[in-house]
Amino acid sequence: MTTDRVSFIVHLPVRPQAREAMRTTLFEVLDAMSAEDDFVNTWVHEDLSNPDMIILYETWACSREQFLAVHLAKPYRQAFEAALPGFLSGERHLEFLKEIRAYPGVAPIATGR
Repeated sequence: MTTDRVSFIVHLPVRPQAREAMRTTLFEVLDAMSAEDDFVNTWVHEDLSNPDMIILYETWACSREQFLAVHLAKPYRQAFEAALPGFLSGERHLEFLKEIRAYPGVAPIATGR
């Protein structure tokens, strides 16, 4: 078992007319992705000042290199990547992060479902 861990933030500026289709497609990808052995979590957010900006926070139990080489090549990801230009109003922005300390809370988490 690997001790590698990678987190990243993805900013997705969505075209207003594609908002619902984007969410539907994104949630399908995330449902498939969450079944992966090294998947830790993903939090999907909407910018409070801009409902057309979707922001994801993902954590995986693998290296950045393994994520890029293995997970982006998955068929469900490739289909999503092919559809993405039709959903976005601008460039996707990706920030890879290195965890330096965690502070898990005790409050219950709303799932939004």
